[in-house]
This record gives sequence, C-alpha cells and structure tokens, in this order.
Amino acid sequence: MKKLKLLFATVVLSITMGLTAYAGQWKQDTTGWWFQNDDGSYLLNGFAKIGSYWYYFDNNGYILNGWHQIGSDWYEFSDSGYCMNPSVLNDIPVGAPYKGWIDYSTGSYESMAQHIRNGRVVAYNGRYWCDPVIFQENIVSVVDVSKNKK
Repeated sequence: MKKLKLLFATVVLSITMGLTAYAGQWKQDTTGWWFQNDDGSYLLNGFAKIGSYWYYFDNNGYILNGWHQIGSDWYEFSDSGYCMNPSVLNDIPVGAPYKGWIDYSTGSYESMAQHIRNGRVVAYNGRYWCDPVIFQENIVSVVDVSKNKK
C-alpha cells in the first residue's frame, strides 16, 4: 500500500511540476491580443495554458477567436480567446472531428448507440463528439418568461 501511495504521489508531482508557468501580461493592439512574457518575448504557433485557460497563439503571436482547424482537428475559441474544447487533466485541449461538433457527454447508452449508428456521434481523439443538431432537437418549446404578469 505504501508503494502505491508513493507511486501516486510521484505521478501527481511529475504532472504538476512539468507544467510551464507563464509570467507576463496581456497586450492588445488593433489586430488583437497577445501575451508578452516578462523578458519581452511572446508565444507563437501553439497552445499555452495561462492561468486556468488554454489559448492558441498564431504565427504572429495573436490569440484565436471562433472556430479554427489546427492540423486535422477543430477547436472553438471564445471571444476572450480561451479554448472551449475539453481537455484531459492538464493536457492541451482535445480537437473535434468537424467544425461545430460538441463533446458528447450526456445521454443514455441507448441514445448514444443510436446516434453512433446514424453518424451523428463519432469517436475521435479518445472522446465522443456529436453533431450540434442533436441538442437542437431536444428543445421542445421556448417560453418568454420576461413578460410582466398583470
């Protein structure tokens, strides 16, 4: 049991000690946002975790917004530039198979099997992804609750 605890502690320390911490500040110009390190350098061509969020910096050092294909994978970036794709532990976010597809983590096994058979859910990069139409079908009605009652 002691060896198992020691192994677990070693793995946890290895993961946390292997993370790169960035010290610097965010900068903005008319083109967009970038992160300048304390030494004056900035990040290029890749993912970096700053604070609690993952960002992708292009070849000019600017963060991305919206949907972008990086390699063969698709990633969605918020208006603030952080990646909205899921990630596992402290690893970089996982790419989606198609633009707009959502991490599929809800539903029963029966519904997942049905959606896999009809191609609306696919296994990709170790996760299940679904066509966003699946979630639109679950909306039964929209009720305006902002109207004042008399």
